[in-house]
Amino acid sequence: MGGRPPAPQPGWEPPPRTQKGLVGALLDANFDHLVTPKLIKVWYVLALVLITVQCLVVFGFGVWIATWDDFWAWGVILVLTSPVVWLFELIMVRILMEAVIVRFKGVEYLRVIKDKI
Repeated sequence: MGGRPPAPQPGWEPPPRTQKGLVGALLDANFDHLVTPKLIKVWYVLALVLITVQCLVVFGFGVWIATWDDFWAWGVILVLTSPVVWLFELIMVRILMEAVIVRFKGVEYLRVIKDKI
């Protein structure tokens, strides 16, 4: 009676969780199936592509400016800093996405613990 939860009955197991696809998870009104962990890989690849394209454009712009007579130093600065900017942006996106995944993994682990009780 001390406020402890009842012990599970012998042979009882929580109902199995079925994996739903993306559309099934989107239509899940109980929010038992999470969509974000399924989409995070797509968002990461998309961010990687966009960051790479952006830095390649800045790099090309820097090469073009470096051919000018008066502003060649700005072009060299753009060429030298574009890989550093690429790495910085990639690290920031990775940290953000890892934080999101850690949050959702915690929810999954709590759900498993709840099902075992």
